[in-house]
Amino acid sequence: MRTSRDVFLTIGKGTYTIHTPLENDEIDRVKALIDEACGEVVKGAKQEDLLMLTCLRLAYNLDSVNGKLRRILERIDGEN
Repeated sequence: MRTSRDVFLTIGKGTYTIHTPLENDEIDRVKALIDEACGEVVKGAKQEDLLMLTCLRLAYNLDSVNGKLRRILERIDGEN
């Protein structure tokens, strides 16, 4: 069983504490995904807007991967 601990995540201009059982390598991957989705912080942008844009980018990336996986599975099913 994993032990939960507090971890700091920065999204946009804010830093948030989360309590998680994730290992360091898993947290690093999550942070990298968030950083990629958040992009450069635009001076003057509101934190709420940065959070919304990050959420939309993550949703778009998830939808894109889902579509690619669906096409791969359809191709595999078609070969059987």
